[in-house]
Amino acid sequence: MQRKIVSLASINIDEVYHVPHIVKPGETLSSMHRQQNAGGKGANASVAAARAGGNVSIVGKIGKDGLWVRDLLASSGANTDQITVLDDTATGHAIIQVDKNGENSIVLFPGANYQINEEDARKAFAQYGTGDWLLLTNETTGVDEAIRQARSCGMQILWNPAPMPANMISANRPVDLVDILVVNETELLHLAQQLDDIDLYEGNDERYAKIAQQIMGLFGTRAIIVTLGSEGSVGLVRRASTNPHEVHVGSQAKDCNKDEVVVIRMECAPIKKEQIKDTTAAGDTWVGYFAAELARLQNGSPESVGSLASVTPAMVEHAMTLATYASGITVTRPGAFPSIPVRHEVEAFFKRKELL
Repeated sequence: MQRKIVSLASINIDEVYHVPHIVKPGETLSSMHRQQNAGGKGANASVAAARAGGNVSIVGKIGKDGLWVRDLLASSGANTDQITVLDDTATGHAIIQVDKNGENSIVLFPGANYQINEEDARKAFAQYGTGDWLLLTNETTGVDEAIRQARSCGMQILWNPAPMPANMISANRPVDLVDILVVNETELLHLAQQLDDIDLYEGNDERYAKIAQQIMGLFGTRAIIVTLGSEGSVGLVRRASTNPHEVHVGSQAKDCNKDEVVVIRMECAPIKKEQIKDTTAAGDTWVGYFAAELARLQNGSPESVGSLASVTPAMVEHAMTLATYASGITVTRPGAFPSIPVRHEVEAFFKRKELL
């Protein structure tokens, strides 16, 4: 069964300014170069998932000024039939500074992304069902209702809760309904600090894995992935039951007992520092490729039959590997959509272990 991916996506027009350094408070700085790109965390991840070979449909809203962005999304291979064009609201915009080292700073204007409501979420899932995936971030409204509606339809949910709100827990966001959380180290710490009785393991080399494992215990999450920038990533996966059909893809997803949490550590792709141009879409590329590859592995898994959609340590490790090499290519290219590779580029990079 082909598992579909529906992306509740933020869709933005990115204004990118290349600067010597990120502007400081009170400072006026001349830009060396300016460009306008299509972007948005959700849109970037959707493009990545489509270019990875996923069956991706996008739910979102834009203004008339964003029609060209919708066309680019469609040309990437994603279905855009559920993108609504609003007459009286502008498309979301992002002002992005990129410094000489490829690091970035972003200011968002949400625009049409904040016009998604509960009714939109309910309508969006009419054609999706058991085992399909919902992919979403925190750059739109309607997120909580989308998660609840997707769960009621038997869908699997991958949430990249960025930007991380200060009231994630106090506002009773439905974290307990999510199958997979993908966060960076800052977002993980922000989430942990909102929870009672979480040990932050200050100064411990294993702190991110230990914090993530505590969060898994609180919410029953099937997996948590923590992306660590230049330090790679760490994934924690709960094996719900032993299964004789499981085939391990890599070396780190070791045999474990029932209900044990498996920790998978992943180094960055072999990119040289001088190759890095722009990190803007790196995290979103990682999320999109990870989601698409996990869905693909479930399609062919003897464990995933009917309503049973298995997420094994081996699947997660394999998906993490592909996502890592995809985001590695992304940082060597400027822009958001233009920087996201297609699958054959990622597979060639993984095979060579060198980016030419």
